[in-house]
Amino acid sequence: MIEGLFAYRTIEYTRPVGAIDNPDSPNGTPTDGIGANAGTATLANTIASPFIGIATDGGIEGLGIGVGVYVPFGGQAKWDQNEAFANNTMYPGAVDGPQRWAAIEGQQRSLYYTLAAAWRTKSGSFGIGAGLNVVQSSVSLVRARNVDGTDDLVSSGGVLKEGRSLVEGEGIQLGAGLGVMFRPTPCSRIGVSYQSQPGFGEMKLEGKLTNKFGTGPELVSDIEVRQALPDVVRVAGEWHAFTNAALHVAFDYQRWSAYKNTCIMSAGATGKCEVQADGSTTEAGIIVNVPRNWADTYTIRAGGRYFASDALEVNGGLTFDTSAIPYDEAKDDSIDPSLFDMNKVIAQAGVAYRTGKVDLTFTAGHVLYLERTVEPRAADPLAPSRNPDMAGTYKSAVTYGILGVGVHM
Repeated sequence: MIEGLFAYRTIEYTRPVGAIDNPDSPNGTPTDGIGANAGTATLANTIASPFIGIATDGGIEGLGIGVGVYVPFGGQAKWDQNEAFANNTMYPGAVDGPQRWAAIEGQQRSLYYTLAAAWRTKSGSFGIGAGLNVVQSSVSLVRARNVDGTDDLVSSGGVLKEGRSLVEGEGIQLGAGLGVMFRPTPCSRIGVSYQSQPGFGEMKLEGKLTNKFGTGPELVSDIEVRQALPDVVRVAGEWHAFTNAALHVAFDYQRWSAYKNTCIMSAGATGKCEVQADGSTTEAGIIVNVPRNWADTYTIRAGGRYFASDALEVNGGLTFDTSAIPYDEAKDDSIDPSLFDMNKVIAQAGVAYRTGKVDLTFTAGHVLYLERTVEPRAADPLAPSRNPDMAGTYKSAVTYGILGVGVHM
């Protein structure tokens, strides 16, 4: 099976003046530079993600063995430039948009290589399977950055203060999955599965941090990026209500509460990626921390399949997915344009056509993110978690298509 997901994503982020650290200040953001740190930023990117899988029964009835390569976590982004500041000599960094203090361009991806095996009874009433994942993760992000973590454009005397920071890291982790399926009646089936965290906990990506602050020299250091992705529990069921149709429902629970921080640490640091509620830390080696404090999420799916003939299937469904960033004034300041979330509704429809030994599938969908506005924070966190306030209004939408080809040999 070879499958490709092709998506078109748009984002609009509007940063208010109230999020600027020192507005109308000659030692911060001067009055004529307000437009450099506030206003609307946009993004319109295409994304492609492949899936390749091979499965066989090895000539043994009820046995299944499969290998697959795919990307369940990740994405990339490149923000549009602010043409109002093109070739501006006073505030040259402003051309990268008001969102640049969180992201200008970057990608974060976890590529999975999975080997799995499953077995089911001859009657098909019960099945069990397990898989081992080798996860190749990488991150690359460039953003505007000052030594003190503010969004000041200039320092005393009007000297350029704004700089740039590039974080790069990669690493390999292991993970595992387990699932069971049973048929309570001849016309229904239920499945439950568990997918572990990559690395079974905290991930460590080794790489480089490149900083260029103001008019100073470029500095490169060896670092580790530490963070944790969620483990996932899924429950799904299907009911063949009619001879030519089936209904299905599914529930996912993702433990995003494991994602508390993204710590950029000195290479070989012995400290942990842990910070206090005020952003400070007693751990050794943390250079910069990006607080996340995400929350567990759930996803509910419902849909159906209609078999128009032995060769043609038509399917569709609706999904509601909750936000990993809490709708909580005490925690929603962890949102920023590099990685944000809100409640969303997903609608999709597809067809599957089977002819001879070839399966052709196509699915089209649209993700409607519910608009979200975050108010400027009441207090700035302490170092090493001091970063510019990325409060504001977030809007996003994704339209996607999934094209697949399967060959039976």
